[in-house]
Amino acid sequence: MHRRRRTPGHGHRSRVPEAAHDAVRPADCGERRGLHAAPKNRYGAYGEIGEMPDAPISELERKVFRAVGKAHLRTNVPVFTHNAYGTGPNVPRDAGLRQIDAFESVGVKPQRLAIGHTCCLDDANADIIKQIAKRGAFVGFDRVTGGLVTDDKKVTMVLAFLEGGYADHLLLCSDFTGRRSAARPGYANTLTVFVPKLRQAGVKDDVLHRIVYENPLRFLAFVPKKA
Repeated sequence: MHRRRRTPGHGHRSRVPEAAHDAVRPADCGERRGLHAAPKNRYGAYGEIGEMPDAPISELERKVFRAVGKAHLRTNVPVFTHNAYGTGPNVPRDAGLRQIDAFESVGVKPQRLAIGHTCCLDDANADIIKQIAKRGAFVGFDRVTGGLVTDDKKVTMVLAFLEGGYADHLLLCSDFTGRRSAARPGYANTLTVFVPKLRQAGVKDDVLHRIVYENPLRFLAFVPKKA
């Protein structure tokens, strides 16, 4: 459910309750498993739940968000999202906030959400991610040491974010899902490259511990419900 063009054909026809049911029922066969494999395979989160670049969220995408939100309410599995920040000039800067709106419309608490790819906003004052955190959601700085925004600019954003008092809402990772490449340097670079940059910029070790250890534990921790 990465975004509209990857939504299965039946997703276009399903109503929100049916799509939510698909997201929680056990996998039935092979590649048809999709989101509904989460409970059986003990996945830690629903994601990436996203939208197309260079356009506001579509009605189909909004339906998927609502369905996954209802699935979360039935399972307690947390949710992380995809945003197209950094892919073009027409991506709405408030896209992450509108994603929270879609989830809240079905009763999801923002504290169970991680809004992804926010480090690609290139926003020195961290205005949007502060708004996301103020509503209670986690902020996914999940393309560190890669992507179109330089690490130095990302460090500047993090510092502004931390100065706003939102250290407990920051998640760091590399968006790495395959072989190491120039665009995706690998899992370790979050800790071996980006965290040292934050430390050099003045972020204290106790704050870094909260960010890289305690925050992921809080986001991923949940008591399963019997769907």
